[in-house]
Amino acid sequence: MFTLLGPVRVVTDAGDVAPGPPQQRALLALLLLRNTPVPIDDVVGALWGDSPPASAHGTVRTYAARLRQVLAGTGAELRRSASGYHIARNGAGVDADDFDRLVGAAREARRSGDLAGTASALRAALDVWSGPALGGVRAEFAAAQRTRLEESRHTAREQLFEAELALGRHEAVRADLGAAVADRPWDERLTELWMTALHRSGQTVEALEAFRRLRTALSDHLGLEPGSELQRLHQRLLRGDESAVVPPVSAEPAAARPVQIPPDVRDFTGRRAAVDRLCRILTEDGGIPVAGLTGLGGSGKTTLAVHVAHVLSDLFPYGRMYLDLRARTGGAVTAYDALGSLLRSIRPGLALPGTTAERSALWRTLTAGRDMLVVLDDADSSEQVEPLLPACAVVVTASRRLLELPAVAWQRLGPLSDEESLRLLGEIAGHRRVGAEPEAARELVAACSGHALSVRVAAARLLDRPLWSVRQIMAQLADDLRQPVVMHEDCKIVDEPIRRAEASLPAGPAQVFRLAALAASPVRTVAEVSTMTGLPRAEARAALEDLVDAHLIEAVDVDTYRYAVLIQAFARRRAEQVEGPDRCRAALAGPGRRLVAVA
Repeated sequence: MFTLLGPVRVVTDAGDVAPGPPQQRALLALLLLRNTPVPIDDVVGALWGDSPPASAHGTVRTYAARLRQVLAGTGAELRRSASGYHIARNGAGVDADDFDRLVGAAREARRSGDLAGTASALRAALDVWSGPALGGVRAEFAAAQRTRLEESRHTAREQLFEAELALGRHEAVRADLGAAVADRPWDERLTELWMTALHRSGQTVEALEAFRRLRTALSDHLGLEPGSELQRLHQRLLRGDESAVVPPVSAEPAAARPVQIPPDVRDFTGRRAAVDRLCRILTEDGGIPVAGLTGLGGSGKTTLAVHVAHVLSDLFPYGRMYLDLRARTGGAVTAYDALGSLLRSIRPGLALPGTTAERSALWRTLTAGRDMLVVLDDADSSEQVEPLLPACAVVVTASRRLLELPAVAWQRLGPLSDEESLRLLGEIAGHRRVGAEPEAARELVAACSGHALSVRVAAARLLDRPLWSVRQIMAQLADDLRQPVVMHEDCKIVDEPIRRAEASLPAGPAQVFRLAALAASPVRTVAEVSTMTGLPRAEARAALEDLVDAHLIEAVDVDTYRYAVLIQAFARRRAEQVEGPDRCRAALAGPGRRLVAVA
């Protein structure tokens, strides 16, 4: 058994086993929280941030070796594979999982109208906690994870108070509500619940005083007035309107909530595994689910996030919000401005706090305990996203994983399969037309390399040229790919996300991307790239891994990588433009002089 909701501990039948010094304890907590293989570079970043010691990799290996000894007798094993470090639990429990399971049971009970079952499950969930989360851990990732876990605890506690009040148990929870308000004096929902408990206990004067204290605190520190729901409760208490004081729990929210999600695409096709995994992350986690989607521009990240937001619409009655963070345009929205937009969406006319930190705190307060989904699309950096993470479900899309956000369950969106590409082509251009030339259609989608945007562009060409055969469209596309500079506007559209990915690379990997594409085969080994570029193998491998992270190539085996047809054609054109004929000939001829050091 492992505990994370309190001091990080390893519990065996024979008693507790010390998990070691703080950073070793942090490694254990990180692997238990991720529950998936974590690359050693990600471990280093999580433990030390941007300033790791020179010995960080060796230190991680030492911690891992010691943890294997700690885990002996627990049934769990610490394993290392090509994908990274992972703890195979083998039946060993984690208290955070127990908490999530019980909160999930409470959610199901609430949906079925079983308030007693809701309260019972939530009490059991809160009893799992033994102190502040991740006790004894001091690491770069711990603050964000600790905040996430503590917000989940707060949400469960608030929902327990709601259920208890709906069951008429105001006397039993009044003191606990008072203590909770003392801990979070600006939390309007907690104050609303406490005022309700006080009023029902015959302490209306104290309830009105609680409102006055909150109003003064909000005005003095944030320049805000209490929200409309709390003000209505205050007015009802002033009027002595007993019939208007209703139980705070209902099957549906009382008022309409923001629905900003763009329309779902009518021809959404494939991605079954990705849809299922995203739905599972957003619905099965009893805490605050945070999902992330990465992939090359045009791979369909936004389309997938929007589609799932529509699929799960019934589960988020408090609203589904969408914000474009505009990383791809080069004019990324600041966290300060983004928070202003989000806060105005859920509280129109709100007087906004003057700092990012205050806006972030208010944003989390206003979303706590709400069945709400927020899509943060096209994120630029961890610094941009972290203040925007609400106390409710969220999906983040980005070109790369934002490693400083360890709470995010990332999913890499790769190319569509050939069958998915064919279905998408048929959905747009017409299945009859595509089915009439099956071989040409397969060649066409193969040339698109499973890139969703490229398939859509190819389908648009078919629609624009109703008298052309699929074979003629395929021939035109093949000719375009061979040109030194693409001429058609739709090909420029397809090139744009690849161009952005190339522009994001350091100079060395960018040159490797261009030169290594020149050979005919799409497959490259580290040895071949080293020969073509003149780089030592270690630097060639590092450059190729940078290209994998940028979604420009894929790893197919140890030290072996592959270009997609579309991307290789782009890289060859860029090699001619940027490197020039002499460098290109040298790369194809064999070992050459070292041109650019890998950054």
